[in-house]
Amino acid sequence: MSQSLIVFRTSGKVEYQHNNKVHAFNEFIGTIVNETAVELDSNFFTNTVNRKKFYAFQNSEHDTYVALYFDGVVTLDGNKVKSTLQSILKTFNKYEEEEINMEKFKSLADLQFNQLMKTKTTSIGEDINSNSSTPLGGAPRSGAPNPLTPTTTDKRKTAPGKKLRKWNGDEIDDSDGKILDYSNDAPEKVESANSNSNSNPNLLSTLTVDQGAFTKENELVLVKELNELLEDEEYESDEEKTVETSKFGSIFSKFSSYFTGTVNLDEVSKKFYDQLVSKNIAPQTATSIISRIKEKLQSKSNITLTLYRQTLIDELTKILTPNVGTDLLYDIKKNKLGRPYVISVVGVNGVGKSTNLAKLSYWLLQNHLNVLICACDTFRSGAVEQLKVHVNNLQQLNNVESTKIDIFEKGYGGGDHVVQTAKLAIEFAGNNGFDVVLIDTAGRTHSNAKLMAPLKKFGEAADPNKIIMVGEALVGSDSVEQAINFNNAFGSKRKLDFFIISKVDTVGDLVGTMINMVMATKVPILFVGTGQTYTDIKRLSVKSVVNLLMK
Repeated sequence: MSQSLIVFRTSGKVEYQHNNKVHAFNEFIGTIVNETAVELDSNFFTNTVNRKKFYAFQNSEHDTYVALYFDGVVTLDGNKVKSTLQSILKTFNKYEEEEINMEKFKSLADLQFNQLMKTKTTSIGEDINSNSSTPLGGAPRSGAPNPLTPTTTDKRKTAPGKKLRKWNGDEIDDSDGKILDYSNDAPEKVESANSNSNSNPNLLSTLTVDQGAFTKENELVLVKELNELLEDEEYESDEEKTVETSKFGSIFSKFSSYFTGTVNLDEVSKKFYDQLVSKNIAPQTATSIISRIKEKLQSKSNITLTLYRQTLIDELTKILTPNVGTDLLYDIKKNKLGRPYVISVVGVNGVGKSTNLAKLSYWLLQNHLNVLICACDTFRSGAVEQLKVHVNNLQQLNNVESTKIDIFEKGYGGGDHVVQTAKLAIEFAGNNGFDVVLIDTAGRTHSNAKLMAPLKKFGEAADPNKIIMVGEALVGSDSVEQAINFNNAFGSKRKLDFFIISKVDTVGDLVGTMINMVMATKVPILFVGTGQTYTDIKRLSVKSVVNLLMK
């Protein structure tokens, strides 16, 4: 059975094609022009021409179409077809606007097209407008599988009782007896603990790893990249823009019912103050922001709601936009200090320091850097073992030749032990070809001066190139004091360099913690944590955060 897909302009220029049968689309395009094609939904068309079934979706804003056809008796879910075509156009517009390598678009378009073709059936009877399928690249409906999670249908009868299940190739393996715990097989770590190495190894479990799943062009990696692109609010579909415009329109109308035309500055300020606080921005921070807006607008006459809103958007954007360089890779690769590049990770208990340190390690590995993780959380029970598990996982996941990751640890001990461990780790890394040393530190209560005091001594001894604080998106108002106290903990000559904001995927549009921490310290956000896998770390999109705050 043959099938083909093209992206083309209304001028007739073909921008992309999957397979080489472009000529077959001519008659179908004619039915669209002559308005004889069936319009299933807004900008979504279908027709059957010469025993071939065609579909097309139009992006009127960008003057582009995407169309597909297949011959033979097949049935596809109409909603899935529309969603796929819409997503392909969205992907095309994104890569075209940024004028970057279109080869990546071709990979993502081919992926979406091939995924759609896998859903076709060879019998007739399925309603073309059925709502039973999950749109490719969209959020799964209730009860639907995650698009990144492998699923299959196990046709074998289920035996009574529960069995251990694992993936074996392309299907579920129900065989008994094997536990997915490879911690006993982990390679021996350098400088392993002495007196603290007798903990039960079966308590340490690691991920099973499909090595191929982390290659750059592998389908799982492309799916993840595609999902991130389609979730990016900077590239909303026409339908999403209509919904968002409608939402804003209703808000605008509600305000306008109180303030027709020109608005009262104090009253509209109160409304937007409430909006900011509702997004997890601390009251004192929201007050400061609104005061700035009022100061900028008080000399103007005929202040409108639109002007006020845009001024607030500009102010939030300014707050989150870094005023220092955030190209960490560039800094690492230009390092000429004669020792490895040292990064220390600090934060409050439970915010995810070790997890985000592991994500950062994986990012560095994928950028061809050798990483040594130093276990300087020598207070919390199990902290060293937790890092060993992460390192074991990352060693298995690492698919970049000639790069390596390992752990340096000296067991558990007090403050002097921490300083000595950090110094030895840096020396070891320099002698063994490591580019970066990532130092994990103990979590500490920011309001406890006794616990915070050792950070100054540690900073002076380790002298890290960068100090990164992990802050939690869930915290809210307390994030202001956390950021200030950690920023001041290293003394007058040394401050925090970056934030990583963890657990952003858990708060929806309540992302005010980012504003709290940046505004309190002037320290920029380097990454945000968006999930529980090593690839769930993203550069901050200022525009996306501001959109969420104004939503």
